[in-house]
Amino acid sequence: MKDSNNLPKSISHKKLSYLLSQAPKDKFSYIDSEHDQTKSEELYEIIDNWESSTRNLIEQICKEKKKFHKNKSSNALIALGAMEAHLNMA
Repeated sequence: MKDSNNLPKSISHKKLSYLLSQAPKDKFSYIDSEHDQTKSEELYEIIDNWESSTRNLIEQICKEKKKFHKNKSSNALIALGAMEAHLNMA
């Protein structure tokens, strides 16, 4: 806490830029570009699979709506509609 009392009230943009350029790099900020690209490709593949699964689920819900409406409480129907809306938004 005593060190914080020695901080300047202001700093110029030029001085701040200099300090930032001279600061040591964070060891976690560097990511191998090849590894990063592989991870991105895997992520896109997972997203594509998730998208098609979600579309299939929505199609099945739409086909089976009449079956779902029988003997269901209003809260169950509201929950089903909310789930369908959230899947569409996602």
